[in-house]
Amino acid sequence: SIKDRFEQGDYKQLVINSEYKAATDEENYQIEKIEEIVKKYDKTAIVTGEGVLTKDLINIADKDFKRVNLLSTLAVFIIILLVFKSISIPIFLILAISLAIFINMSVPYYLNHSIPFIAGIVIGSIQLGATVDYAILLSTRFKEEINKGHNKFKAMEITVRESSKSIITSGLAFFGSTIGVAIVSDMELVKSLSAMIARGALISTGVILFILPGVLIACEGFIRVTTKDWNINHEKAEKGRIVYESK
Repeated sequence: SIKDRFEQGDYKQLVINSEYKAATDEENYQIEKIEEIVKKYDKTAIVTGEGVLTKDLINIADKDFKRVNLLSTLAVFIIILLVFKSISIPIFLILAISLAIFINMSVPYYLNHSIPFIAGIVIGSIQLGATVDYAILLSTRFKEEINKGHNKFKAMEITVRESSKSIITSGLAFFGSTIGVAIVSDMELVKSLSAMIARGALISTGVILFILPGVLIACEGFIRVTTKDWNINHEKAEKGRIVYESK
């Protein structure tokens, strides 16, 4: 009978309908209040359903995001550390990409758009791994120009002029390959993630071209001290002029 489906032995089932959608702040708050009320009458009572399961997934995803973000950042840090033999360069490059990721994740908030709860994990990993190459390219060319004897301002001027084409091309290619999926796909999850990845490609490109150069110039002295063979040319004062000698 219908009664047996809702009440059997020592167990009772209550069905609650909500006008809020799953994974929204309103429903999550509602679930917390329902759990408080239910637990007053029975400490062993269980609240379940789509909204509750989604809320649990969000909490788990939040913990996973912190772990994934830490591991991916650490992996990239070690790779750049080994390539550049530097402590400071990995920090500056990762901070630049992290800024781009932060801006990308902030856009939906200011536009009042909802995003999938897995967006943090997906966007953080993909944007970091796919766009840190732009920062590495810029830093590598900057080091090369420094070693040619240019001062840091001239070296960065040449670096941006020569590297910007490759960085912009890669950024636009990444943008084009993902924005198409966002436009064509009918799945909201795929559409939302693809749009964020595409936007992240443009934001990362902008940060690398307009913010990172200034950071590298301002911190060039610190980078020189914390990087092995950053500038293999040694300045020597000779008869009132500066000459450069290579090892």
